[in-house]
Amino acid sequence: MTVSIAGFGVLGPGLPDAEACRRALTAEESYQGGAVRAPLVEGLSANEARRCPTTARYVLDVGRQALRSAGWEAAGVTTVLSSGSGDLEILDKNCRALATAPIALSPTLFHNSVHNAAGGYWGIATGSRAATTSLSAYDDSFAAGLLEALTTVAPGRPCLLIAYDLPPPAALTQVRKVSAPFAVAFALSMGAPAGSCARLSWEWGPATGEGASRMVSPVLEALRLGNPAARCLPLLRALCNGRSETLSWAYPEGGALRVATLFDA
Repeated sequence: MTVSIAGFGVLGPGLPDAEACRRALTAEESYQGGAVRAPLVEGLSANEARRCPTTARYVLDVGRQALRSAGWEAAGVTTVLSSGSGDLEILDKNCRALATAPIALSPTLFHNSVHNAAGGYWGIATGSRAATTSLSAYDDSFAAGLLEALTTVAPGRPCLLIAYDLPPPAALTQVRKVSAPFAVAFALSMGAPAGSCARLSWEWGPATGEGASRMVSPVLEALRLGNPAARCLPLLRALCNGRSETLSWAYPEGGALRVATLFDA
C-alpha cells in the first residue's frame, strides 16, 4: 500500500521549522545543532494557554506546521500522537505533591497528567472533533506511531502523525534519559495530492537483522539515539534530499517496520 506525505513540521535543536530542517539535512555533515526555540501556541484562550503544558505546546507547534505545509484544515484530520515518556515534568510534580504532607494535588496538573492530554489540547486549539489516538512504546514510540498512522489513513481520511519527547526533570534523569526536546509531525494521505513531499511504500514483517536506519552525522545520530521522537530523522533526511531509499525500524521483541520513500521523476 502507498501513502503520501503531504507535508511535515519539526522543532528541535537547530531545527526551528521544516525549511530549516531541509537546509540542515541536505548538508547533514555540517549540522551542529543549536538552541531550541520556544514552541508557538495558537488557537487557545489566555486561560487555556496558561494551563497548556510544554509537551502540548510542542504538539500544537509541529502539528500546525504540517497542516500548513499540506494546505489542510484540521477538521476531519485524524491524529496519532506518539511519545516515549509523556509529560515527565508533570509526573515529577504530582509525585512530589503525593509525597508531601498534607497532600495538595493540583487539579490542573492532575488533568494534564494523562497521556492523551496533548491530544485534548489539539482538539481545543484546532476545533477538530476527528478521532485521535495517543500511544507509547518507549524508545520505539516513533515507529509504533508511524505504523498506527499508516494503518489509519484511508481514502477520504487523512491522518496527522505527531511524535514528541522532552528531557525529564533532574530527579528522573537516572531512569529516563532524553538528551534534547524534539517533536515532528507528518501529514499523511492516500493518493498523491498536489505538492506532496513523497510517497511511502511500507510493510511490517519479521526482523532480518538489518537494524535501524542511522544518520551519517555524529551529532544527528546522537540526537536520533537521544530522543525517541528523533528516530524519525532518517525519514526526514530522505524527504529533504528527495532520496528514494528503504528505511527500517526494528522492534526489540521482534518484527520490523520497513518504509520505502518514493519520488516522482
